[in-house]
Amino acid sequence: MRIPAETSFAAAATVPVVFVTAIYALGTLAKLAAGEHVLIHAAAGGVGLAAIQYAKHRGAFVIATAGSETKRAFLRLAGADHVLDSRDLGFADAVRAITEGQGVDVVLNSLSGEAMEQSLGVLKPFGRFLELGKRDFYLNSRIHLRALRQNISYFAIDVDQLPIQRPDLARALLGEVSEALASGTIRPLAHRAFSFAAIEDAFRLMQASGHIGKIVLLPAGNAGLRLPPPTELALRRDGTYLVTGGLTGFGFAAARWLAEHGAGSVALLGRRGAATPGAEDRVAELRSLGADVSIHAGDAADPASLSVVLDEIRTRHPPLRGVVHAASVIADALATEFDTADASAILRPKLGGAVALDRLTRDDPIELFLLFSSATTLLGAPGQGAYVAANCALEALARARRAEGKPGLAVAWGPIEDAGYLAERRDARDALARRLGARPLPATQALSALPAICDSGLAVAGFAETNWNEARRFLPTLSAPFFAEVRGETGSLPNDGSLVERLSELDIEEALALLKTVVAEEAAGILRLPVAGIDEFRPLSEMGMDSLMAVELRLALESRLRIDLPLMSLAEGTSVASIVKRLAGALSARPQPRELLRLAERYEGAGDDAAAPVSDSTEIPETADLNSAAAE
Repeated sequence: MRIPAETSFAAAATVPVVFVTAIYALGTLAKLAAGEHVLIHAAAGGVGLAAIQYAKHRGAFVIATAGSETKRAFLRLAGADHVLDSRDLGFADAVRAITEGQGVDVVLNSLSGEAMEQSLGVLKPFGRFLELGKRDFYLNSRIHLRALRQNISYFAIDVDQLPIQRPDLARALLGEVSEALASGTIRPLAHRAFSFAAIEDAFRLMQASGHIGKIVLLPAGNAGLRLPPPTELALRRDGTYLVTGGLTGFGFAAARWLAEHGAGSVALLGRRGAATPGAEDRVAELRSLGADVSIHAGDAADPASLSVVLDEIRTRHPPLRGVVHAASVIADALATEFDTADASAILRPKLGGAVALDRLTRDDPIELFLLFSSATTLLGAPGQGAYVAANCALEALARARRAEGKPGLAVAWGPIEDAGYLAERRDARDALARRLGARPLPATQALSALPAICDSGLAVAGFAETNWNEARRFLPTLSAPFFAEVRGETGSLPNDGSLVERLSELDIEEALALLKTVVAEEAAGILRLPVAGIDEFRPLSEMGMDSLMAVELRLALESRLRIDLPLMSLAEGTSVASIVKRLAGALSARPQPRELLRLAERYEGAGDDAAAPVSDSTEIPETADLNSAAAE
C-alpha cells in the first residue's frame, strides 16, 4: 500500500486492517446505500471509526455506540449522527425512537450476549447483520431464527481468513483502501503511540479499554528491540555440553547424539552420579565416540547443588557451550487424586532445574540451550496435569530467553519407545497408541530431527508421529479450530453410527444384551482381559481399572454411541451393568424410536446390581425426558 507523502508511518499503520474490514463488511457484504441507517457498535475502536468514515462516504445515516462519555463525545466529533451508550441495553429503544419505529438497515456488531440479540431486533425487513465479534462463536451461542424471519441477512466476518482463503479479494480490498487514502476519501485514525520498550503500558491501556482508535508501537532506533537469534547446532570440539538426566533414558540418548556429532566434552548430571546403575558402561560408550566425558552427582533443581557442578565444569573442562535439560519425572493421576506434594515432585526437577540452569549459566558462552518438553503441551494428556504444566513453563522459558537475545529452544517430543519412561512400560506404550494414536519413535530417529528444528529459527517446536483421528477419540481438545488443518487431512471423527441404528431396531432384551457386549468388549480391551472374564455386576475397579482407564473407557463409549457420558458415571464402584443403565438413559434422552425409550424404562429404579423388568403392556410416551428414569 502506498503511503501519501504527508502521512507518517505511525498514522499509516492505523489504516490497512480496519479499513479493509469496514469496506468488506459495509461495502462488499452489506452493500450499504445512501440514505440507509447503520448502527455501529463500539465505534470508538479502530474498525468502528473506519466504519463511520466509510458509511458517511457512502451517504448513510450513522448511529454509533461507545462505553464512556469521553468516547461518545469523540464519536460526535468523528461524524456520527447519533451516539448512544453501548453498555445500556436501552440503546435498542433509542434506535427505534431515532428511526421512528422503522429500525436500521445495517448493524455492524461487536457486542455479545443479550446486547447482540437486542441488536438483531432493531433491524428492519431486509436488514443486514454484520457480526465482527468472536465471543458468541467460541461459546457456540444460539440465535433464535425468528429474529431472521423478515429476510434478515446474517454475515459472520473473520477478516483474518481473507488473505488465506481469498487472497484475490484481500488484494482488491487493500487496493481500494490505498486509492481511498491517496484521494483523501478516508483518513488515518486517531492513535496513541508507544515505544517498544513501553509495550507493557500499551497492553495495559488496551486491556482497560482506555484508548480511542488504534495503539501503535514504534521502534526508537534499536532501543528495546532484540531480534532472537536462531539456535545454530554447531557443536564444538573445544566446548563442554551439560546434559541433565544424562545418565539414563532419553537424556543419555541425547548425550550420545552430542558425542556423535562433534561435542568435545560431555558432562552428565544425575542425582546419583557415578553410582547410577550402568553409568560406567555408558561413559565408555561415549568415550568410544571421541568425547571427553565427566559424571557429576547433583540436583539440577537445587541452585546450590547445581552451582557446585557448574564450578567443577568451569574449572576442569573446556568452556560451557551448551545445556541440554532432559531431567523429568512422570506420575499419572487425575487432579482429584493429586496433592501439592505430588505436583511438586513433578514440577521441581523439570521446571526448577530449567530455571536454575537459566539463572546460573548467564555468564557462560552458551550457544545451545535445549529444553526437552513434551507433545502433551500441544495435545493435552488426561492424568498428567502437572507434567504438562511443567513442560508449558519450559516452553515459556525458551521464548523468554529468545526475546532477550539469548539462545533457547524447547522441543516438544512425542513418545520415545526405546529410552526413558516408555522403554520399560509396554502397558504405557500400548495406552499411548490407543489414547493418542501416537506411534513411539526410536530415540535416534527423534534426535535426527534436531538440526532441522534448530535451523527453523523457532523457540518452540514439536516432533511426534500422531494419528489425529485416534487422538481425537481420547482428547476432545483436538476438535478445536486450532487443529482444523491437521484434522482436515484425516476426515471427521469416526463413530459407530451403525451401532446406534442397530440398537433402535432391536427389542428390549436384545438391545440390552448388545449394550452389555459393547461395554464389556471395551472394558476388556483396556484391562487386557478376555471378554469372558468381565463380570457385569463386579466393580471394574476391582478388576484393575484405574481413573485414567475409566477416562479411556468413557471416551470410547462416547465415540461409538455418539453421546456425552459424564466422567462420574464411571466412578469407583461402577460395573458394566451400571454403565449400561447410564447409557440407556443417555440414549433415550434424545428423540428415539419407542424401543430405546423402553430401554431406559427397563432400568428405572434399578440399582447397580439388578435390573427391574418392564411388562410388555407398560405405556411409554412417544417423547419423554427419561434422564430421571435412568438415574440411580
